[in-house]
Amino acid sequence: MVDELYFCNEMTMACTSNPAIRKRNAGGVVGNIARHLALLGIPVKLITVLGNDPDGEWLLQDCRQFGISTEHILRVNENTGKYVSVLNADGSLFVAACADECSKYLDPGFLQLHQELLATAALIITDTNISEDTLMWLAGFSREKNIPLIIEPVSVAKARKLSHIDISGVFMITPNEDELPSLCKNNYDDNNSYLEELASRGVINTWLRKGSRGSTNFSKDGNISLHVPEINIADSTGAGDAALAGWVAAWYKGYELMACIKAGHVLAMEVLQVHGAVMNNISIDKLLSSVKKYYPDEQ
Repeated sequence: MVDELYFCNEMTMACTSNPAIRKRNAGGVVGNIARHLALLGIPVKLITVLGNDPDGEWLLQDCRQFGISTEHILRVNENTGKYVSVLNADGSLFVAACADECSKYLDPGFLQLHQELLATAALIITDTNISEDTLMWLAGFSREKNIPLIIEPVSVAKARKLSHIDISGVFMITPNEDELPSLCKNNYDDNNSYLEELASRGVINTWLRKGSRGSTNFSKDGNISLHVPEINIADSTGAGDAALAGWVAAWYKGYELMACIKAGHVLAMEVLQVHGAVMNNISIDKLLSSVKKYYPDEQ
């Protein structure tokens, strides 16, 4: 997916034209995660669909430059997906829209063609840009093969897909506080009740991201929370994707849960302080060194 970002110079106003600076990046939730994992030295293969258009070719070349395997990427005669966002002067998101005509090809039949690859995975990561049927197939496959599955909810609207399907055995779901209620079948007055519903439906971990208030990992073994230091935000695009990539990199290296959360926080904070969704100069050594910088008294 292509990210097209408009950074407004002043306070953003609805229903009128706002002066802005335009930036264009290779993006997509899973794409951003894959790029960071590749930079962090984690072997990653991407199963996705791109259009037979210039954007699709650009994204294909971008993957190759990052060292991401492209042999499982399908090209179709559609427009490659595009995410367009308008950001406030402080870097926060004002509004966004996404059009992805290729995602309909990511159906259970397409994934079944890649079962051999999926069965060899140490971990599978998906987002909710795919259909409910495909999410349900992937959850069932990972449960049957005993492969950890992480689902990134993406947005309030798209998170609702998970409220309708069997998510028992899912290793982790990573909502923010806006997305959390959409994951659930029932309405509650507090976050803990939503988290308890997800646990009762068989989700092993729910990593709730709370912006400037840090995050909490909720599981049947208890809750683990971590604060975030105050930083100056340049651009909020891709911060959640970066957090998950940092978490996964630490998990893949064998670190315990708190260390994974710290790595996720740190990569997200690094991304928040620059324009764009990917830290092109990051490495696993730099990431782990930065953990000591942001959390010096908690080693």
